[in-house]
Amino acid sequence: KRDFTIRVCDGVYFVENCEWIMEIMNTIDPEDYESLQYFQRVLHSSGIIDALVEKGIQEGDTVSIYDLEFDYVP
Repeated sequence: KRDFTIRVCDGVYFVENCEWIMEIMNTIDPEDYESLQYFQRVLHSSGIIDALVEKGIQEGDTVSIYDLEFDYVP
């Protein structure tokens, strides 16, 4: 399991202190479906999705990981 923290500010869920994910994010093509599926699997396997759920994230809430923002869809 890799380290990270989650901070909620003004309804945005910030995933922080996870420098390890930067290398993965640099390989993701946001226009490519398979690439996004891979990133989603990484978020699940690393425990980030479970931690977001524990913090109370709801469908449509914004997740921010460094310079990437997306809406949470369970």
